[in-house]
Amino acid sequence: MRILSSQVIEQAATPTLWTDIMELALKAAADQDYFTPNRMHVDINDNTLLLMPAVGPDMFATKLVSVFPGNSHHGKAVINGTVLLNDGATGEALALFNGAKLTAMRTAAVACVGIRHLSDPLATTLGIIGGGAQGRHIAWMACHARDFERVYVYDRSPQVIGDFISFMTEKCPNVDVALCEDAQQVVVNSEVVVTATTSPEPVIPNLEDLIVGKCFICVGSYKPDMREIPESIFRLIDSVWIDAEHGKTESGDLLFPLSNHLVSPEQIKHISLLLNEPGALGFRETRLFKTVGEGTFDLFAAKLVYEKVREGDLGEEVSL
Repeated sequence: MRILSSQVIEQAATPTLWTDIMELALKAAADQDYFTPNRMHVDINDNTLLLMPAVGPDMFATKLVSVFPGNSHHGKAVINGTVLLNDGATGEALALFNGAKLTAMRTAAVACVGIRHLSDPLATTLGIIGGGAQGRHIAWMACHARDFERVYVYDRSPQVIGDFISFMTEKCPNVDVALCEDAQQVVVNSEVVVTATTSPEPVIPNLEDLIVGKCFICVGSYKPDMREIPESIFRLIDSVWIDAEHGKTESGDLLFPLSNHLVSPEQIKHISLLLNEPGALGFRETRLFKTVGEGTFDLFAAKLVYEKVREGDLGEEVSL
């Protein structure tokens, strides 16, 4: 079995290949060869254990995530995770991955599928609201999905902004990074806007004049009490494109507009429809993709990395 670190995962494949593979994963949403059981959720006092399996025709993957809020008081990560990849024919363990890195890479690639199919191909400006690990990975991969010349970024934490600049300087040295005073400044200056926060209230201004004609990729809201998207967006779009049906019951950014009749259930469409039928995009230039993720993406991501590291003989081989 191979042990695959964050560095190995990052080096395994190009951003463009990552996006290509996640596009295949999204197209497989209705494929009966892939199955994602409901995740197991275990509460241990104030801590949480999540177990998320995904089964494919030749391999299966299991993500194990622990959420320990008290770790923040000890200078340790609140969320830790691993992904285990197994052979579908024998059940043998093939590889153990750094779960945080694999998730960051596959989530960024899924977001870039949205950018690839919903945004103006000639767009040159990208906005990031929430510059943490997920935000900076999306910015990096997005600059390979479109020829962005400048990235506008806002985050409340100076440390996060510093890490974002360092990361982008290394990954995309020819792309200018512009710091913004607030989220509104990001939206005003950007043609494509990505939100990657855990905010309980919308981070995009609720002003139609500022948001009309832009492409929004919303990543952060994964609980019912989280929202990044304002009401005004729903008056400007033809469809809400999503990556997973369970988002309708888990994300406040889908629950709120549905319960308040801002959109109809028919307007919320899986992006696989668009991948197979580009004409389904509609005519309005304001576009929205809401991603919440699912286990199949972890399986496709793990398989991609595993195959690439075997070609390059990367990672540490261990015998259990």
